[in-house]
Amino acid sequence: MAEKNNKGKNKSKGSGLALALWVLAFLVLLIFFLVNQGRIFSNLKSTDFFKELFGKTPSFVENAEVKDVEEEKNDVGPLENIEINLTKQKESSDKDDYEEKTVVAKNSEATRMQNETSQAVAKEAAAETKKEEVKKEVEEVLPRTMNIKLYFMTINSDGSVSRKEVTRVMKKSDSPLVDAVNALIAGPTLEEENAGCRSLLSTGSRLIGASVKNGVATLNFSSEFEFNQYGIEGTRGQLQQLVYTATAFPTVESVQFLVDGEKKEYLGLEGVWIGTPLTRKSF
Repeated sequence: MAEKNNKGKNKSKGSGLALALWVLAFLVLLIFFLVNQGRIFSNLKSTDFFKELFGKTPSFVENAEVKDVEEEKNDVGPLENIEINLTKQKESSDKDDYEEKTVVAKNSEATRMQNETSQAVAKEAAAETKKEEVKKEVEEVLPRTMNIKLYFMTINSDGSVSRKEVTRVMKKSDSPLVDAVNALIAGPTLEEENAGCRSLLSTGSRLIGASVKNGVATLNFSSEFEFNQYGIEGTRGQLQQLVYTATAFPTVESVQFLVDGEKKEYLGLEGVWIGTPLTRKSF
């Protein structure tokens, strides 16, 4: 008896649970229908579901508003942002390209200026070299000259003798002192004679040798130099001519006279002192 009662109770519980599930399912369907009834009616109308199945479409479906199905969109940000970003990228790219071209242009300009400077220096060096070559050619063709001061003597109206300086243009050589002494031995030119110049050097005198050391010029003459045809005044005159002419050179301060390579204390019969180097102050 008790077992039957338990079975009745279990059956009753199972029926109640099933009923509750059906009610829950109905409510879910009802809520889904109420939320999506517009879309459901729209789909039923657009597909003619009832007309195809029953031959007629109910009025509540016929009066339903057909809604367009939303198109799917690409999941991307606003196109405006993309366009702006692309513009910025383009501006950045253009800026980089401009800066790169500017650097290339600056490097090209620097290289051009450096090449022009190098070419100018090379042209200047070539011009200087050409100038030196032309100068050398001219010097080889034209004789090189030098101005030499020579001292002769002149006879005054009262019969006295005085010194007279002349400047003669002579060919340049490695021994200008020798050339100057030989010019005195040779005597004045016609023009110099007309100006009153006379040479009092002993006739037949020859310069054997000449040297300069520590400001002293040593002049070695032949024996003819020892005796002067004009007497003591001639002897003094020839020594004065030679001392002034030799000391006109910047490296000569005094003159030591030799006769045939020998140092003598006196020159001539009258005995003019030549034992030590003579300076301009000696006269």
